Amino acid sequence: MRIPGTGPRAPRAKAVRVLTVAVLALCCALSAGAFVGAGADLAGAADNPASGASPVTVTGKGDFAQLKVTVEQTRHLVNQVVKVSWTGAAPTVSETAYAADYLQMMQCWGDDKTGPDPEQCQFGGSSALGPGSGNQSAGAYTNTRQLSYGSLSDENQTMPPPSPTGISYVAFHSVDGQITPTGNSNDFFDSNTSNEVPYARTNPDGTGEVYFEAQTSLEAPGLGCGEAASGDTPQTEGRQCWLVVVPRGETEVDGARYTAQSGGLLQSSPLSATNWAQRLVVPLHFEPIGNFCPLGADERPTLGNEMIAEAVGRWQPALCQSGSKAIFGYAQVTDETARRKLGSGTPGMVFLNEPGTAEQIPPDQVPVYAPVALSGLTIGFLVESQSSFSAPDEVKARNGRRLTSLKLNQRLVAKLLTESYQDGNSRFAPSTEKNPFNLGRDPEFTRLNPEYAHLDFGGKLGDVIVPEALSDSARLLWDWVDQDPAAREFLDGTADNTGKYGDAANSGMTVNPHYRKLDLPLDHYPKSDPFCQQFEDHPDTPLCVQDKHPYTLDMHGAARAAGRGDSLARTTWDMTSTPPAYKKDPPQPAGQRAILALADSSTALRYGLIPAQLRNGAGQYVGPTTAGLLAGQAAMRPGAVKSVAEAAPATKAKGAYPLTSLTYAATVPSRLTAAEGKDYAEFLTYAADGGQRPGVAAGQLPEGYAPLPKALRAQTVQAAAAIAAQAGKTPSEEDPDSTGTGSDPDGGGGAAGGGDSASGTGGAPGGAPAGDGAGSAEPSGSPKPAPSGGVSTASPKPVAAEASSSPTPPWALGAVRYVVLIVLITGIAAAIGGPLLPRLAPVVAAGWRSLRREDDTT
Repeated sequence: MRIPGTGPRAPRAKAVRVLTVAVLALCCALSAGAFVGAGADLAGAADNPASGASPVTVTGKGDFAQLKVTVEQTRHLVNQVVKVSWTGAAPTVSETAYAADYLQMMQCWGDDKTGPDPEQCQFGGSSALGPGSGNQSAGAYTNTRQLSYGSLSDENQTMPPPSPTGISYVAFHSVDGQITPTGNSNDFFDSNTSNEVPYARTNPDGTGEVYFEAQTSLEAPGLGCGEAASGDTPQTEGRQCWLVVVPRGETEVDGARYTAQSGGLLQSSPLSATNWAQRLVVPLHFEPIGNFCPLGADERPTLGNEMIAEAVGRWQPALCQSGSKAIFGYAQVTDETARRKLGSGTPGMVFLNEPGTAEQIPPDQVPVYAPVALSGLTIGFLVESQSSFSAPDEVKARNGRRLTSLKLNQRLVAKLLTESYQDGNSRFAPSTEKNPFNLGRDPEFTRLNPEYAHLDFGGKLGDVIVPEALSDSARLLWDWVDQDPAAREFLDGTADNTGKYGDAANSGMTVNPHYRKLDLPLDHYPKSDPFCQQFEDHPDTPLCVQDKHPYTLDMHGAARAAGRGDSLARTTWDMTSTPPAYKKDPPQPAGQRAILALADSSTALRYGLIPAQLRNGAGQYVGPTTAGLLAGQAAMRPGAVKSVAEAAPATKAKGAYPLTSLTYAATVPSRLTAAEGKDYAEFLTYAADGGQRPGVAAGQLPEGYAPLPKALRAQTVQAAAAIAAQAGKTPSEEDPDSTGTGSDPDGGGGAAGGGDSASGTGGAPGGAPAGDGAGSAEPSGSPKPAPSGGVSTASPKPVAAEASSSPTPPWALGAVRYVVLIVLITGIAAAIGGPLLPRLAPVVAAGWRSLRREDDTT
C-alpha cells in the first residue's frame, strides 16, 4: 500500500528491473558485496575544521538582511544529515501554527553557477499530508508547487498553462529531462521520499536549526546528485546540487500582511516568483557514486558485520587509488556468515567482533586477526519537545526544539525491548494494560531525564526501531542488560517499585509476561507478544505488533528511518487498495518527532541521531564519544582467542562506554595466493594509518569511530606483514621469523588492551591506561581465554579456537519478505564466491534504495 495520491510508479518498476539484473549478474559471477556509502556526522566536522567539511554561511537580503544561514558540511557529502542553523531571523509567529516568519528548505539540481530554478527543486511532496504537515496549521499552498491562490496573485509570476482543473503548478524538471507539468508529487518524489523541510521554526531569540537530509541520486533520482560523469576516468566529485532556503516574512506576494490572509496565515508557495527572489542558495558537493576506481584492477572480496560498514565505505575510494590499486568489494552479512566464510577454504577477508570457533575453523587453517575499527552500539534518538496541556509556559515555549540529552539505564532499555510499555505494542493489549503508555510517562525515566517531565509524546517512544538479522552486537547489548541486577530482576517478573533493586517512586511497571524470565544473552530482538487488535470492518486482517512496530533490515535502515522521523509503521486501513490492507504511515511532522533507533555510532551520527548516554558498571552515564570508546576498549581483556579482545559491557572502568565494539579483520594466509595476501596486507596497512585519521573525505575515518590506540595499530601492521609473508605458502614453507606471537607487538598490554590515549602514549600492562581506573574492570561473562592461546595472530601452529559454550539461537523468520531473501542470496554468494565488482554496486544500490523508499520494513 502507498499513501494517497500515489500508485504503482515507474521508478519502482525500474528499480525492480535494475535490481533483478544486478542480482543475476552477481549470482552468475559468484560474487557478492555492496558499496556502502559512508558519511560523517557534521558535529565531528565542526569540532575538526581541518576535516574537509567546509561549512558555508550565506546572508539574506532586503527584509532578510540580518539573516545568516550556516550549512555545517557542504563537501564530501553522501546520503547523510547535515546541520543547518541560522541567526538574525524574526521569531516565528504563533507557537501552534506556522503563520509567518519561518524558513522553507529544499534540495535542487542545476548547472547554472548562480543556482537552480524552481522547476529543478524537490518540493511539494509534503502537501499530501496537509498544510502544516501535522497538528500545527499553515497556509493552504505553502508546502505545495501550486501557483493559483484564488484572489491572491503574484504580479512577478509568469503563470504556466493551467491543468485540466484550471490550477497552475510549477512543473518539476528532472535531471534526465523528464517534465511533470502538474501536481505536487510525481514519479520522482512524494511525501515518503522527499527531503524537503516545508516549515522551519525560528526561536524567540532569532535562532533556529534543522537537520537536513542530503540525498544522492540513489535516494532522489530526479536530482542526480553525486552522479559521476560518463567515461572510464575515476571521478573525485560527483554532480553538484544545491540547498535552497526561502525565508518567509510577514508579507504576502501581493504586499499585504499575513493577517489579511485566510486564517491569518501566509498562503503562497515558496516557489512563487516574489518569494523565490528572496532565496539563499548553498552549493552541495557530493562524493562520486560508483566511478571512483580504475577499470581493470584486481578485485578482492571482503565481507562482514555492519559495525565496519561506514569505515570501509569511506576507505574504498582511497584504497583503489593507491598502491596496487586493487578494488576491495564489501558485502554486509551476519557475523555467523563471516565466521563460516573465514573457515571455508576461500576466506578472502572478513570483519567480525568475535573470533571463529573450533567448529567453524578447520585445524589446518590458522586465522590472523587484526583490529581495524573502534566504535559503539548505540540507541540514537530524534526527540523534539512536545509539551503537555498542563506544562509551564516556559516548557510550552520550547515546543518543536530538539532535545539533546537522553539517559538510559539497563532496566529502561529492557522495558523498551520487551514491548512492556503500552505504546510498545498496543494500548489494547492485556499484557501491558497496567504499565505506562511510553518511556515519557515512566517515572523512572523522567527522574533520570527531568527535561522530559512536562512533555507528552502521544503514541510515540514506546519502543526502539531494531533490525531483524542475527548479530554479535545484539548479544553485546543483551549481555549489558543481563548483567545489571535491576534489569535482571525486572525481566524475571518483579515490578520496578518492589524487590531488592526496585524504587518505591516508580509506577509498579512489570515486564510483558511474554518475555518473563527471558534467557539472555540473545543475538536478536524478539517480538514475542502475539496480541493483534481486531476491527469490526475488517476482522480478517488484524493489526499486529509487526504492523505497528516493524523490524528493519539492518541498523542503517533503522538510523535513516529515525533521522527522517519515520517509525515505519503501517497502521492506517486502506479500503481502496486491492486487497484492502494497512498502508505505511507518513513520517512524523517536523517539531513533533520522537523516535529511537538501534544503530552503530557512526551510522547514527550520519543520519543526525544523537546517541543516548548509557549506564556503565560504575553507575556513570556515558555516550560513545572518542573518550568513552577508548576507555571501553582499554577495559577489554583477551578472550578465547588471545589476539581478539572481548567486549566488557559490565565494566566499572571510569568513563567507559559499555557497548564499545572493536572490529577485527580476519583471513587465513595459507588459503590466499601471494597476490591476494599482498593486497589484503595493503588494506590493513592503510586501515592502521590513513584510515584512522578522522574526517569526512574519502579515505578518512568517519565520525562515530575512535582512532585506534597505538598498540592496536601496531598489532594490525604486524598482522599485515604476517599475511604478506605467509600468503601463497603452505604451513611448512612459512618463514618462522615472519610470524607473530599473538601478543601486543608494542608491549602496551596485549591484543586486548593497547590502552594508550589518542595521542599515542603507551598504556599500562593489561590494556588499562595508567591511573584511569580501568584496572577495576569486571569479567564480562564471556568465555575465558583458552589456556593454549587459541588461534593467535599469525601463529605458526594450526591451533583452533575453543568452541563456543552455547549454540547460536535459530533465526525466527517472522514476516521477512523478498528484501531479506535478496540479502540472504547475496550473503550466501559472498560466503562461497569471489568479490563484487564495485562498478556493479551503484546498480544494486539504486534498485535497492528505490524499493526501500516505498517499502522500508521487513
